[in-house]
This record gives sequence, C-alpha cells and structure tokens, in this order.
Amino acid sequence: MKTLSIVAVAGISVAGIGGWYKFHHLKPKTLREYLEWQGFRLLSDAEENYWKAILDENGELIVRLSLNSNTEDLKQWCRNNLEVRSYDHLISTAVYLCADKPRTVKSRMIQLYGSADGLISSDDDYKVAYLFRKHIKDFHNLIGYTPIVDNNGREKEDLEKAKNAFKQFCVDSLGKPAEDTLVRNVKTLCTPKGFSSIEDLIRKRGEASLLLTENDKSSQLEQKYQSIKDLKSWMSEGKLSNSSNEDLKAWCYENKGKKFSDKDVFSEIYPKFRYRCLDEQVN
Repeated sequence: MKTLSIVAVAGISVAGIGGWYKFHHLKPKTLREYLEWQGFRLLSDAEENYWKAILDENGELIVRLSLNSNTEDLKQWCRNNLEVRSYDHLISTAVYLCADKPRTVKSRMIQLYGSADGLISSDDDYKVAYLFRKHIKDFHNLIGYTPIVDNNGREKEDLEKAKNAFKQFCVDSLGKPAEDTLVRNVKTLCTPKGFSSIEDLIRKRGEASLLLTENDKSSQLEQKYQSIKDLKSWMSEGKLSNSSNEDLKAWCYENKGKKFSDKDVFSEIYPKFRYRCLDEQVN
C-alpha cells in the first residue's frame, strides 16, 4: 500500500509538471497574440476615428505615459509594444490604447462620426429641439420628463423645465456605457434642429417663395386678408388699423422673426403664421 501511494503521488507530480510545461509553451508569445487570444480586436492604422476616440477617453493615461496627444504617437506606442514578449505589465494599458473597446457613449460616437462636437450646446437650441421632437414616440419617457396637460389633452408649455430635463438626458448620456441604441438616440435627438425663428424654418423648408409678403403675391395676400378680416381670432388682435391687406402684411413681417424658444411662439404664433402668411394654394 505504501508503494502504491508513493507511485500515485509521483504520478500526480509528473502530471502537474506536464500541465505546467504545456501551459508554458501554449502561452501567447507576444502582447499582440495575448490580446487577440483574449478576444480583443486591435485597431489598424487606417481607423482614424477609433484612435481619436481612444485619445478622448484616455487623456489622463496618455499624459502619464508622456505621450503627445495625437493619433500618430498613440499608434507608434502600440506598434512598439504589441510585439514585446515580456508583456504582463503592459496588458491593461494596451487594452485601453490599442483595442476597440469604447467605454462610453461619447467614445462610440467619436468612432462612428469622428466627433461628438455637433450636439446641442445652447439652452435655446434645446428648447427648439424639444418642441419639434416631443411628438416622437417614447421621447418623454426617454428624457425623463412628463409634461402637464390641460383638460383637452394639450400640453401646458413649460419650456424651462422641458429644456432642463432634455439637457440632462443629453449630457448624462455621453458618459454612460457604450450601447448602440443609446448612441443612436443621442445622435438623433441631441443635435440642433438648425433653425431658431419662424423665418429660419420657412427658408429651411424651401417655402420662402410662398410668403404672401413677396411682391408677386399681392393678389393672394388680398384674398387671404378678405378671408380672415372678420374672424374673431384676427379682430381680437386689433393692433393695426389700416383695414386693408397691409394689416396682414405688417403682421407677417412682425412675426416671422420670432424665435421658437420664446413662450407660445411654437404653439400659438407659428400655426397662425402658416395659415395667414403662406400661399395656401401651394402650401
């Protein structure tokens, strides 16, 4: 029995040594091989946006390594270190600097679009974007804002509160873990609309030639004036007293420059402007 025990122990020792020998010879020889063995995709020199994302996301690490903050220095660091054979101390750094592993929404946006600089930056632009995107399905749930509605189901406009919720969603999302659905939502919802006033939007939509204030629209202007001059909605505004289509022309001039970020411009003035000031025959 004692002999068998010694043989058994000896057998285990031999097996252990064999396992260690096998592992030693299977271990990836270079840092590149090790990272690929671990499932990381290493970047090619041509993937410039991906290198930009790494620069943006790992600024402190790059400073600690005394690298210049440009993609060429970053690529060179990876070229110099991915082929080394004694690499245990380099693994975590190489994962951050050489692999396709974005950690945040902002980093993923830089990968896809080259920058995250085109997002909304001003409070007025947030208000305009909110007004023209609030009808998108699940938009309010996404930004965490529930508007108050009246008995008729109409939103009681509070642009300041809406803007604050929308802005917080856009800003906070950039630092959240990279997830493609959230990246698409931020790209779609958090970019400026590209206009601020009623006139800006009319021109952006290619409708400037439909304005009844144009010189070649005098007959349409008169026709529109005759159709609205006795309406309560027109008469109640009664600030002008020419009693002619010049009243309507002046109203259109007065209101076309109003900004959507101002109270009630989107909900009250803009619908009136479209009805009163654009040629309805082609609108």
